[in-house]
Amino acid sequence: MDTARVAPVLVDDLIPIILESDDHWWPRDFQRLALISPAWVLPVRKRLYAHPSIRSYRACRLLARAFAANPELVSYVRRLELRPMADEDTVLDELEMQSVRCILGLKGLQCVTLGGDLAVASHRFLNVMTDTRAVTDLHIDGCMITSKGHPGTLAPVVPSLEWDDAVAFRFPNLRSLTLSNVLLTIIPSMMDRPAGLTRLTLDNVDVEFGFLPDICQGSWETLRELRVIRGNAVELEDGIRSMLELCENLETLHCEGLDLLYHASIFDEEQPPPCPNLRKLCISSFDTSPNALQAIARSCPQLEELRVLGRIIRISPSEWASFVTSKRLPSLRRLVPPSGTNQPPFTFWSATEQEGLREACDAQGVTLAGVSFKGCGLGT
Repeated sequence: MDTARVAPVLVDDLIPIILESDDHWWPRDFQRLALISPAWVLPVRKRLYAHPSIRSYRACRLLARAFAANPELVSYVRRLELRPMADEDTVLDELEMQSVRCILGLKGLQCVTLGGDLAVASHRFLNVMTDTRAVTDLHIDGCMITSKGHPGTLAPVVPSLEWDDAVAFRFPNLRSLTLSNVLLTIIPSMMDRPAGLTRLTLDNVDVEFGFLPDICQGSWETLRELRVIRGNAVELEDGIRSMLELCENLETLHCEGLDLLYHASIFDEEQPPPCPNLRKLCISSFDTSPNALQAIARSCPQLEELRVLGRIIRISPSEWASFVTSKRLPSLRRLVPPSGTNQPPFTFWSATEQEGLREACDAQGVTLAGVSFKGCGLGT
């Protein structure tokens, strides 16, 4: 009787399942996996080229060369992060810029992020893209650009974007627009722009010129989520108020100020903006009083999730509990309060105060979450 053990054989059909089981593969991992056997090459290529993340002009040249040598690789690309930065000793030539143009000319891109040097007057590079109708998610990120330039960078050195009719009509199917660390110029529309934008995120954005709602003109009825974060909600307050008045179907609003500035939120005013369809509201780092809760209840009667965060919140645990039990927000299902009250100074709540608020929330069927409440993560 032959007792020799047969070596286990991996079924080729399991290879895609193995690759999809983890979202944290490194390029070096793919390189090693592709060397296992020919059966691994195609699945690995599909995963490797599905989301290129490029952060140097040398990488741009290598990627463009790979596409030229293997045109079938282009069909795998769906997401692209292009953030090349020139070194101090690097002088850009036609070869580098040609490789950038080659990559921006890819067809079928759905999600695109431009950063590094390409965030400087980024509308120039948006105009280089060819198949812009396929793009549904666009992110301009200027976080890698410093305040001081160097000989290798493109001039000027300020990350910026000029949003006008030409750019808007190039992306008729855009659903999500994220701008980070850029100087924004908004040119008023001369005609109705394409509709369909559902999510707008402004992260540390300064509006140099223009009216904020014009950036999504044509999509006022379709916009569902607005996020203004990292301190610029104060400067953009008038624009945010106008957005709330024009975008009546908005369901999620996130406004973040600065704890160092004792500035009230737009909901702590005599006439807060109406938000009849708002479901989720996050106010962070604003000077918030108990009156703001009453204003929120009047403005957002359909609110299901409320987050009020920061170190300058002037609402005590008992006032939070009274607000919850008053049922001023009958649809409220999740509450994320701060971990203390600015009396001043800011004082963390005691275990007894936390428990009192928790009991009030439990009685009304409201989930209580927050940094200081164990077992309840903040969530998203």
